[in-house]
Amino acid sequence: MPVDVAELARSALVGELEQLRAAVCELATPLAEGELWAKPVEPGNSIGHLILHLTGNLNHFVGAQLGGTGYVRDREREFTETQQPARAALLSGLDAAVTTFRQVVEKLTPEQLAAPHPSGRFGPTLHALLHLVAHFALHRGQMSYIARLVKPAD
Repeated sequence: MPVDVAELARSALVGELEQLRAAVCELATPLAEGELWAKPVEPGNSIGHLILHLTGNLNHFVGAQLGGTGYVRDREREFTETQQPARAALLSGLDAAVTTFRQVVEKLTPEQLAAPHPSGRFGPTLHALLHLVAHFALHRGQMSYIARLVKPAD
């Protein structure tokens, strides 16, 4: 039985991103709203701003550029937003971005995965998707560190 490597890659990318999203939600849920937006290190980011950044990143590079959603990114605002959404809205936005990722990636053909990503900076689309999941993992790790700084163990 031949192995469908494209399906294997799509499934692995989606599965990993969904696990990372679940880890972010688990990390953010016990934090008070103030802790979610605290920046314990300057210069630095809050967990809330990193969630906005990951949401914008996925919506831009996958939703808009691969899925044609029409999303317009304001990257600077992802890090400077002063109208901070409540945790439920913040996590709902992240969930929606991961859902968009899944819906777009699951429809990509092997030819589309091998074609250059529309942004041009990533090379093939498969490389772009791998980069985006790794980028998400990097920021998830930063959030874990920030959470320990803003909510020390008792």
